[in-house]
Amino acid sequence: MDTSDSLRNTRAAWLLAAVELFFSLSWVVYVIFLPELLARGGVDKRYLPWILAADQLVFALADWSMGVAVDRARSALRRIGPMLVLLAAVSAVAMLLLPWLAVMPMLFLAVTSMWVATSSALRAPPYVLLSRYAGRSAMPRLAGIQLLGLAVASALAPYLAIILKGVDPSLPFFFSAAAVGVSALALVVVERGQPAAEPLAVAAEPPGPTKVARGAWAFLLGIALLLAFGQQVHTAINAASQFKRLADPALLSWLMPVFWIGFSFGLLVVDRLVRLRGPLPVLQLACVAGALALAGTALAGSLPLLVASQFAAGTFWGCILCASIGVAAERGYPLQTGRNTGALMATLAVAAMSRLSLMASGGAAGGSLVEWLPAVTWAAAALVLLRLRSV
Repeated sequence: MDTSDSLRNTRAAWLLAAVELFFSLSWVVYVIFLPELLARGGVDKRYLPWILAADQLVFALADWSMGVAVDRARSALRRIGPMLVLLAAVSAVAMLLLPWLAVMPMLFLAVTSMWVATSSALRAPPYVLLSRYAGRSAMPRLAGIQLLGLAVASALAPYLAIILKGVDPSLPFFFSAAAVGVSALALVVVERGQPAAEPLAVAAEPPGPTKVARGAWAFLLGIALLLAFGQQVHTAINAASQFKRLADPALLSWLMPVFWIGFSFGLLVVDRLVRLRGPLPVLQLACVAGALALAGTALAGSLPLLVASQFAAGTFWGCILCASIGVAAERGYPLQTGRNTGALMATLAVAAMSRLSLMASGGAAGGSLVEWLPAVTWAAAALVLLRLRSV
């Protein structure tokens, strides 16, 4: 790949990082105001985690379906940007309507499902746009840039919860919907800015993956599920209580982003590591080191040690997630990238659904058992990965 191609793909990745940022912020706004919106419709707050879990199930189904649809469009040499922008526009309109529909619970939940399903146009497909033209070796770097949008949104979440406290939901929902709708135009800009696809590369459908290859990919997705579930439990359940144990609760909003700052750092260094060592050694090292870092968060007896452990855990999660997207794109190249990337995104959604179900069922009150669960799941994933010879 020449310098002009590299610069073009880098600019595309930064544009898609903005899409990721605004999509993730829209989800943060939704989660912040969902309890109030449910209260307007007379829905008991005990159903909140189950509704969020159902949202993640819709995400999982829509992510995989969207990945398959994108692959089919690409195999026919059709542009996918306009289709994705249309879905994003539907998503934005649905989000805009949510505060006004809260007094009608059934309609509110139906439109919420529509919003979640159409939002999947902004999850897996942007990675497919990058992988279509970028060299496979460049995917970890480009995916890392795009994931910075997720990192920034996750780091801002505690501050948004404070800033938006007491604000009428209509205004933040309006701005979130508008930002998503406008930023989705970047999908068209990215696609049109790339060189035309070469007919020879997609003229004929390549032989489908063998049964062994499909089994191996399903096995890797199982490992990804373990890792993502551990990350979900750590960031959504354990991190706050660990910080409260050693610091003034008033500092919590400043301490919670530490994991995501480390995540951003991991995204910036993973490309060089993958180029030097390859994706499997990076995944193996990140899993082992990440399990130790998560154990450190459970054992930390001082705030500096806890902050360092949280930062390290975030760094290794960044390496794992970015390398995993690169592996998904490479295993699906050239015409099943969307299917594989969609399957990975669906796996992340299933992990979030599992964590929310754990919380809804009261299992999050398991004390030390839950505190050690992330380290145990990552250690189990590491043991399995260490036995693999390739991914």
